[in-house]
Amino acid sequence: MNIRINNIDYTLKYTIRALFIFEQITNKTFEIKNVTDTYIFLYSIILANNANCMLTFTDLIDACDEDNTIMQQFNEFLITNSEKNKLFNSNDNDDDVSKKKD
Repeated sequence: MNIRINNIDYTLKYTIRALFIFEQITNKTFEIKNVTDTYIFLYSIILANNANCMLTFTDLIDACDEDNTIMQQFNEFLITNSEKNKLFNSNDNDDDVSKKKD
């Protein structure tokens, strides 16, 4: 998925690199608990997938203040990826349930 911020298109992909960047920025284990975490995660994804990114976190926040569709698009991106992850994790959960029955 691409997202347009300040007339520049940025690629969004849910990657392990984005999780690493989030943890480096926040100095905590990856977990989205609040609004700040959500914005930091968006920024982490942008940094992870756009090698020549010149966007600062302040620029991102300013752009989000001006254009509320940025976060709407990001939330759609998160929902889509969450649904994909559930498909992969459903097999793991089935294995866990069968192990508990043994």
